[in-house]
Amino acid sequence: MGAGLGSSAAFSVSLSGALLTAAGVVCAEGAVDGTEWRLLGKDHLELVNTWAFQGEKIIHGKPSGIDNAVSTFGSMIKFKKGELTNLKSGNPVKMLITDTRVGRNTKALVAGVSERASRHPDAMASVFHAVNTISEELSSIVELAATDEIAMTSKEEKLAELMEMNQEIEVCTNAVFGILLVKNVNIKMICQ
Repeated sequence: MGAGLGSSAAFSVSLSGALLTAAGVVCAEGAVDGTEWRLLGKDHLELVNTWAFQGEKIIHGKPSGIDNAVSTFGSMIKFKKGELTNLKSGNPVKMLITDTRVGRNTKALVAGVSERASRHPDAMASVFHAVNTISEELSSIVELAATDEIAMTSKEEKLAELMEMNQEIEVCTNAVFGILLVKNVNIKMICQ
């Protein structure tokens, strides 16, 4: 799809799982009569994830590993300094995902951010700190249980505000690729 939603990771996980199953390296557990999904055990999922990460390296160069982990294990994941932690949410998180038809090349975006960080280390350190702070607050809010409708609405509003702040930071860091104008136009069109 090329829209930054992890479709390459989903493909890598599917392909890795299929090839490892066909080779007899992993084996699904569960019903064999077709009444429910067959599942891989944790050790087998780890192996699929490891191979999917290799596929992501081929596609993206230097991936974080978060996309293939989410595609392999499901749920929301917090990624920090190479560590993946599953987030436990007491309430469902509602999101609307829209295809803006703006393609992206993650490999080029990551290389551009790395290049910018080497040219402007202090400024980019501030950007990375801001993203980290937003991520920490967002993960805390996700794991906080909302006990009633008012608390749930407050939680959703805080999540939306943090995601909007993170989007603004992304727009600033991606401006070097000429995406800034297109993103803003598409986001405004979607909001209307």
